[in-house]
Amino acid sequence: MNTVWDGLPEIRNYDGHILFVEEDHFLFPNALRNIEALSALKACKCPECYMANLAPADVNFKGERINALVADKIGNVGYAFNRTIWRKIHSYAEQFCSFDDYNWDISMWVVVYPEWGSTSYSLRGPRRSAQHFGKCGLHQGQKQGQPPCFDEGGQLPPVEEEDKIYNLDSNWIVRYSTVQGYDRGFKGWGGWGDSRDRNLCLDFASMYHVGVTI
Repeated sequence: MNTVWDGLPEIRNYDGHILFVEEDHFLFPNALRNIEALSALKACKCPECYMANLAPADVNFKGERINALVADKIGNVGYAFNRTIWRKIHSYAEQFCSFDDYNWDISMWVVVYPEWGSTSYSLRGPRRSAQHFGKCGLHQGQKQGQPPCFDEGGQLPPVEEEDKIYNLDSNWIVRYSTVQGYDRGFKGWGGWGDSRDRNLCLDFASMYHVGVTI
């Protein structure tokens, strides 16, 4: 995110939304059109929504499948936000880099979003337009005594006909989900306590901001 927002000269003057996907996210054919619509509707339909998402925060949930948009917990599958939100995120670099949890999204939920002063929602559709692909990803470790995790790359997730085309309606109301965070005092799942990791994280946050204290 540091490189995309602050390091690429091609978008230095771009303030709109950017969609972030990870190596184990499978995008449906309507993903681009839907995220464009959600990003455009966010300001008027859901002022409390900081981002737009292509899927529910619960990666196993396919969506409500109702005629309404959904304000949900910010998820990590196909998420888009603008430069204003990036600046808010970047301003908490020290807290983010110092939290002892190897999951970046949990670190955001625990030490960044709560500081924004209200419930942090993301706007999404009632059906997912992306999904977590397989069970491995690059973040899954290998259990001792068991063979390495392996996904058959040819087994792509099935896509229903309705998810192959734009399937949102700008006239739909917004339904607000209950957002459950982490209990105050949660210390993280660990894996991010080494000072070298934390310092490298801070170096990334400051490498495009020479002379600016993070």
